[in-house]
Amino acid sequence: MVCSFVEELSKLRKLSVESVENIDSFSSFKEYLHVVRPVEDELRLLLKRVNEENKKCLVLLCGSAGDGKSHLMSYLSHVDPEGLLNSFEVYNDATESSAPTLTSIDTLSEKLAPFNDANALIDDGYKMILAINLGTLNNFIESEKGKAFSSLKKYVETNEIFSSYTQRYAYQENSVFQHVSFADYQVFTLKENGVGTDFLVKLIGKIFLPVDENPFYQAYKKNENCSLCQRCPVRHNYEFLSHPEHQNAVIRKIVETVIKDKAIVSTRDILNLIYDIMVHPEFDFNIMCATAASEVKFITKYIQYTTPMLLYEFNDISPLINCIRQHDILKDRQEEMDVSTTRFHSLENIYETFSEATKNTSYERLNEITRIAVLGGIKPDLKKLVYRFIVRTKEFIGDYELSQYKQRFAEYIKYLYYQHSGQEKQLKKLYESTKKAIMSWDGQFDSDSVCIDDSNESFWITEQLMLQPSIFKPKSVNEEEIQRFSTNIRIRLKKKDGSDLETAEIDMDYALFEMIADMREGYRPTVQDKNRHTDFVSFVQRLIEFGNKGTRIELIPKDCEKNIKIVFEQNDFGYEFRVVRA
Repeated sequence: MVCSFVEELSKLRKLSVESVENIDSFSSFKEYLHVVRPVEDELRLLLKRVNEENKKCLVLLCGSAGDGKSHLMSYLSHVDPEGLLNSFEVYNDATESSAPTLTSIDTLSEKLAPFNDANALIDDGYKMILAINLGTLNNFIESEKGKAFSSLKKYVETNEIFSSYTQRYAYQENSVFQHVSFADYQVFTLKENGVGTDFLVKLIGKIFLPVDENPFYQAYKKNENCSLCQRCPVRHNYEFLSHPEHQNAVIRKIVETVIKDKAIVSTRDILNLIYDIMVHPEFDFNIMCATAASEVKFITKYIQYTTPMLLYEFNDISPLINCIRQHDILKDRQEEMDVSTTRFHSLENIYETFSEATKNTSYERLNEITRIAVLGGIKPDLKKLVYRFIVRTKEFIGDYELSQYKQRFAEYIKYLYYQHSGQEKQLKKLYESTKKAIMSWDGQFDSDSVCIDDSNESFWITEQLMLQPSIFKPKSVNEEEIQRFSTNIRIRLKKKDGSDLETAEIDMDYALFEMIADMREGYRPTVQDKNRHTDFVSFVQRLIEFGNKGTRIELIPKDCEKNIKIVFEQNDFGYEFRVVRA
């Protein structure tokens, strides 16, 4: 028996027919799910300006696969009341070839012929908008066919379209090329007190809104007479995720993976995720009904099929879930959780504990329709499963205090906001931590001494290295929310009192920030850390060149019992050795 409710939910999947965009049509289903994003507002402004100028123009709508380029093009082509694309030829798929003998590059070259070097300056009023993935655009301008498009290549390079750092841009006067890039936007924004998640809240909320226009809610209502209704994990998952606070818990996980794992999360990925945490890949109506004969089997399968478990228990459901699994609260050891674990596993009746964790959620009725209170307390395998479910459910509800790791995450987001809002001076603490990490990368010495060679079996070789920040000085952004930003923090240092032209910089990601935060508290990096953070190793090596090793080095015995150091220093008479007792 096919469940009509699950069938409707399956439209959220990447493999669904509904996920394929067609420039020739735009369904009511897609119109319902449409949410306005800042990138749409920016594209609208650009298109208005292009239409006002009414000159020949190629608008590049750049980004990654699945981020919403095609959806936005289709929406503007069929639903937009302003008709902004009426005067444009719309080219929606730059990865397809137009004939068996042509490659996608050949087809793109044909389509863009009016904008090659021979034709670009002929102002015939022709306008085209092209949705193109950044990888495809790069392959095209670097190809043999791309040699005929040197003006386009120059535009792409001048505007740093492939840069990992966002660029502020507007309509470019007297240019036949214009662009807007989805890659400059995340699925969330930065605020002084954290992140803004309006887009995610609106997109996910649409799936659960109790309104007639919502096809998922209508399917849920029609499913009320199903014989499995009171015992159906899919239905209960839908009810669980209907609560805004539970949706926010999912949103927090999405933001976490974007920043910590550098995940590129598209609109399609988000919708697919919501399906995956509501419907187990092996869910089958008949099998669920059959498990009723064994209460232990039913409870086991039901719990395995719940949202808090689907988010963490299964490999390779999707790349996004694979990332989220790395941040399971069960991997975040806390004293409070250790105490609760011991207490839970000593219980023979878990009624009170289960009730507390599931209070005011759809899962609390499991205490009413089964004997989970007793069976969950005396069946070892079931007990372990129930405990994992309880911990994860309590995290969804927000029952745990912020751990050190989550506090660090909040600190990183604050630094991101400061940098992208032009408040570089607020990064003082981060610069101090980074400097400390540099100086102690290969051992802890004097505050201004750094190891330049630790390969000798008997000695560390050090030099004096005096560093200071060389902070970036962008204009302050007068916005409450930062729309465009990179998820890396750019750090730049120079020799103390040296020229701003002689600097070294690094793009710090969250993993590097976390290690530097550990080193701030006394952690010593391992060989694995150095293999993992080769970019930081190179950064340290560049900074070492700012030291005074040309005029003075110190040899420090690795035998700690010898409390001396050997100084090799240049003076007016040449070089001399001397032994100094510490």
